[in-house]
Amino acid sequence: MLNRHAALASSLLLGLAACSGDSSSPTALRADRALAQDAASGGTVVVTESDVSRQAEDTPPLGHWVLYTRGAGNGTFVTGPAEPPLGVGSITLTTPTPADKVQLFNFDHIGTKLADVRSMSYSTYRTTGTAEQVTAINVVIDFNGPRTAGGFSTLVFEPVYNPTQGPVVSNRWQNWDAYNGGNAIWWSTRKINGACAKLCYVTWGTIVSNNPDAVILGGFGLNQGSGGDALVASADALHLDTPNMSITYDFEPFRVATSKDACKDDGWRTLKRADGSGFKNQGDCVSYTENGK
Repeated sequence: MLNRHAALASSLLLGLAACSGDSSSPTALRADRALAQDAASGGTVVVTESDVSRQAEDTPPLGHWVLYTRGAGNGTFVTGPAEPPLGVGSITLTTPTPADKVQLFNFDHIGTKLADVRSMSYSTYRTTGTAEQVTAINVVIDFNGPRTAGGFSTLVFEPVYNPTQGPVVSNRWQNWDAYNGGNAIWWSTRKINGACAKLCYVTWGTIVSNNPDAVILGGFGLNQGSGGDALVASADALHLDTPNMSITYDFEPFRVATSKDACKDDGWRTLKRADGSGFKNQGDCVSYTENGK
């Protein structure tokens, strides 16, 4: 499926000019899919620093995952804060000023129809920030579908515009439902069928019903900054479910050994215990997976 998506991305992007006014504008998707883990099997996939290409904003993605930055925006894979929803860690995004921006995008879902999305969610933990701002979900789309030229936009989910899910608070993990049975509220960076640019807040269901051929064109993932208050927030358990794949991304500072097979072929060298300590050899790693020591 990833190879099909890569080919589809190339055909979609060849017919689209990069839009200089939108920081999410796609350019080209590198066809080499061996740069990061193959997530085609779905389930829970651990994402660490080693899976990410760190790049300047508006540059072509060089892997499955790209951390895009503007100004002093930055992202760090950390342990914590507190007790994350999955594993021991999360990704902490920092935007010190309103001019800064950071995005963590995945490019494995290109070609997925918006109408096929059955659930979408994530968790956040705000350390500093005001005005109920916190990390958002972005989905780069072609709202016309791949058979019609043009149609680029970015859809944005922000908890602040979904008050029925509760207020954004600091120093606590919160779970956000970006689908909510089709009733989650989104906005679009550009005018699309059924929604004006930036100032129209509509349901996911409204977007899908007015744009039945819309597909994911580029990145799916996290966005923070560009106009909001100075913010430090962490995110984890980014989830997307479609008929072809149900996947949850677990952001971690390292990979924990969970099976003896993972310890083989020098795998033990890159794995750790849950407390972050490494292994002396393969046997040490296998022992940990069997008895937790």
